[in-house]
Amino acid sequence: MSYGKRHEFGFAGLALLRNWLVGKKDVEESILEEISRLVQENNEAKSSTKITNLNVSKGYTKWADTYDTIPNLLIDVEEPVVQSIIKAFPRGKALDAACGTGRYSQYLQSLGFTVTGLDISSSMLAHAKKRCKDTVAFLQGDVTSIPLKDNSVHLAVCALALTHFQNLTIPLSELARVVMKGNHIIISDIHPWLVALGGQAEFFDGSGNHCYINNYIHWHSSYMKSFAQLGLKVVDCIEPVLEKKHLETASFGIDLSKNTISSALMGLPISLIWVLEKN
Repeated sequence: MSYGKRHEFGFAGLALLRNWLVGKKDVEESILEEISRLVQENNEAKSSTKITNLNVSKGYTKWADTYDTIPNLLIDVEEPVVQSIIKAFPRGKALDAACGTGRYSQYLQSLGFTVTGLDISSSMLAHAKKRCKDTVAFLQGDVTSIPLKDNSVHLAVCALALTHFQNLTIPLSELARVVMKGNHIIISDIHPWLVALGGQAEFFDGSGNHCYINNYIHWHSSYMKSFAQLGLKVVDCIEPVLEKKHLETASFGIDLSKNTISSALMGLPISLIWVLEKN
């Protein structure tokens, strides 16, 4: 089976599981027709595309040039929710941990926060600096060893990064360390059910190479244990779902009808977002 069709088989299978008993008969039939087409095309396929597994540092370095140019369903669903959460907090010193190309660094600065952006990849930081010009202080470093003093920021944001760590407590302990008591941390990530179904940080680099970075499954219970251990109070837990407005992005690069994509994903959580208070 070519790698290019494995997405399609997976999504079509999920759509079928969600519809074969409780869905409409015509929807089920249309999904089965697409599966039949995929089987035929797979039988005619002659080659597979190589996909390279990369560690976080190398992966994001290779991803940097295309990160902001290719539609990303996770960002499409997650970003408006996180922005609305950030907007509600009083202005002060903020850390954008694992800032990538600086989308939240820029947003925080636009609201009046004094921002420090941190990322492991110098290539990602180069794009972030272009985005934010001289309005944000950027540092190269790891979320497991944040180069800031204890109790030095009012708000820490860490978006779409903790899934890359096998041990949640290590990066969370650093985020907790740099936030002032009584202040807040915002965490967002891919929803664990998506990772459980095989969702990885998959991308094409500037040369068209197909790559991915490992995501690890962190169920809600794992987060809760780490939060309790570190004295972090859960203020809110939000699970944004796929809506009709996200279908265009969800369908990008997938050789399935929007009806099948909708049948597979509509109403299911795509992101997991935590709002935490340091006790």
